[in-house]
Amino acid sequence: MSLRAQDKIVTVKVTIAINGKTSSVLDKSYFRHMAIFLPADWITGTITFTGCDTEDGTFLPIVHANDVGAATIASVAASQCITLNGEILEALLAVPFIKIVAENTQTTTIKTIKVTLAG
Repeated sequence: MSLRAQDKIVTVKVTIAINGKTSSVLDKSYFRHMAIFLPADWITGTITFTGCDTEDGTFLPIVHANDVGAATIASVAASQCITLNGEILEALLAVPFIKIVAENTQTTTIKTIKVTLAG
């Protein structure tokens, strides 16, 4: 699906395979803000991100320049809506393609994560 800046707000889905930790690619090229909606069967743990300048390139850990620490969302449980702000938002701003990385292996079912992207 092609995303356009004039769409203003769109909701897309990424998935994490059974026994996986890393989502499919999220194209946020034209968007600055995002909200992550975790499914009811999410296995609690922290979330980090990998990023790339192309959709099919090598995805690298996204880190903060000031401390070279991973852009991390604290441990979160299932059925949560996570809005990004502060250092995490800033760390992701210039990265057009990202993947969501779960701390814990997501066993039993494919995890479908809804992500709302805005301006």
